Amino acid sequence: MNMLLHHVLCLIFHVVSSSQYGTETIETLMPNVKVVKVDLRIFTETQVPLLCGDSYQDTEVIWMKDSEREGQGNQIQVTVEEMMGGNYSCHNTAGDYLNHTLVLVQDIPSPNRMRRVLEKSHDADEDEYIRCLAKNYNGTFHCFWKKTTYRTSAVVALVQVGQFSGRNFSCSVHSDGAGLTCEDLDSCSFAEEVSRIDLTVYFRSNYLLEDYTVTPFYIREIVETDKIHITKVEGNTFQWGYPATWSLPCSYYPLTFQVKVVHARESCDSEKWVLLKETKETKFTVIHSSKRYRFCLRAKDELVDRPWCQWTDYE
Repeated sequence: MNMLLHHVLCLIFHVVSSSQYGTETIETLMPNVKVVKVDLRIFTETQVPLLCGDSYQDTEVIWMKDSEREGQGNQIQVTVEEMMGGNYSCHNTAGDYLNHTLVLVQDIPSPNRMRRVLEKSHDADEDEYIRCLAKNYNGTFHCFWKKTTYRTSAVVALVQVGQFSGRNFSCSVHSDGAGLTCEDLDSCSFAEEVSRIDLTVYFRSNYLLEDYTVTPFYIREIVETDKIHITKVEGNTFQWGYPATWSLPCSYYPLTFQVKVVHARESCDSEKWVLLKETKETKFTVIHSSKRYRFCLRAKDELVDRPWCQWTDYE
């Protein structure tokens, strides 16, 4: 009944209709869902019109909210104070369910608007709440976020992706609710992208709605290879291969590898390295006088300026 609890979402194009009531805006987010946009810095009281349905014009309709009677008639108005939205259901006199409208409240955009559902990571850009990355050029990308301590029960209400680029995506929310995966249904990894991907994720916490928009991006701008797996070690010689998730063929999507050797007690992030070298080969022999050392390895796209992946180490 509550469409906002669906955890598999696919949306190519979405139109929001709105009407103005005083200083508040009432929008239809999706069927059976209305959003009241108000300034939550001040006390607000909004009259929201509800319609049970055109087919119930000649039916005696009773409206309920949380098991309490809210009004009578096919069309009524309810009062929404501040963030106190609700799920309003309409019934006939026998108590049979006819329809429902979920009313949510959203803070209007402003420079000092408080964000309540997601928090920024410490290394994030000023307005970055959602981070997206792709493991290859096949058209699939993954996005991650972190909920605030007070809104851990918030759920994804709606995903809008490809609305302005015209691209066709299918998205699913991860089972832990901390991210999503989207697949470009029309993707060809060998074709050059002509439009950036636009993404907006709506979160619902009780009757509060917040939306977070990711800066439009190309897949090539968020590509980050998986960690490299060292497949063979013989003495001081190390061998590895391309990640299983990387695009093929390797000749068309070449990687550059960075080898670092540090003392055994140091981490791969240490600046006290003994050897640091880049190579296109998948085999390397360490010439080092010390018997104990740490061999570190990471990779990145050779043709696109992207960050290195995480280190793989062997001691």
